[in-house]
Amino acid sequence: MFLKGIYAGKPAFFQLFVLLLLVLFGAIFSSLIAMGIFYMVYGFQSDIMQYPDMMRLVQLISAVGTFLFPAVALAWTCSNNPKEYLSIGKIPKGQILLLTLVSIFLLSPSISLAGLLNKQMELPSFMEPVENWMRAQEKTAEELTLMLLAGKGIVTLLFNLLVIALAAGITEEFLFRGAVQRVIGGWTRNHHIIIWSAAILFSAFHMQFFGFLPRMLLGAYFGYLLYWGRNIWIPVFAHFTNNAFAVISMSDAKLKDNEFITGDISAQNLLPYTVIAIISLFLFYACAKKIKQLTAAKN
Repeated sequence: MFLKGIYAGKPAFFQLFVLLLLVLFGAIFSSLIAMGIFYMVYGFQSDIMQYPDMMRLVQLISAVGTFLFPAVALAWTCSNNPKEYLSIGKIPKGQILLLTLVSIFLLSPSISLAGLLNKQMELPSFMEPVENWMRAQEKTAEELTLMLLAGKGIVTLLFNLLVIALAAGITEEFLFRGAVQRVIGGWTRNHHIIIWSAAILFSAFHMQFFGFLPRMLLGAYFGYLLYWGRNIWIPVFAHFTNNAFAVISMSDAKLKDNEFITGDISAQNLLPYTVIAIISLFLFYACAKKIKQLTAAKN
């Protein structure tokens, strides 16, 4: 079939180069398509920030072009078995999915504390311009997220879950866990190096440096889920669950003001929240261990 496996057996560096080209092409092409649709509908003088629904569509198209297309194209050209290359298996059993959902819930307090620690980061004075740029990137990302979440009602919530949770979970996991971990695996057999390297790239790609640590930790957990289960749908579900929690909590007026839900913990509640995080972390370890056992038995 056309181009299938044409680069199979090529060195990891070559496959990485191909992947970078595919990501660049996919990002540019999908952005042109998305913005072309927007300008055709609203005109060249319009500001997309005023149209949350169109922003969601642009986000969806960009995610497919930037993350999913490069992963699938790399698997197609670099393997004679693209499904195996990306670890695409059957939908996991309900028990594994339930434990994955619970594990994400239990890990959330520790991730929030990592986020609080990350936000305290300060660079040396001579790197002030860099820090200002990083903070500007963080502010832009927050404004974009708030714009995407703008609106009320079940329809808006469902669209946000589709774009921010489901689409992001599928497209990003196919790229970073499916493709990137596979490419890095061409350099080393040490699964810890593979998983953490992909997690670092996953976090860095988001260009949100004051949320780098929690995103890296989540990326590493997603990587271990793939390593244990050899099935991309397990980290996809974990990613979806994590993002869905965030979307729901930020869309509800009561939940988004609850610091124990959002993770923006005040100084007076830091100690009790830390105790909760420690207890949850022990329960998370037990839950993750059970997931590892179940997936190992299945494989």
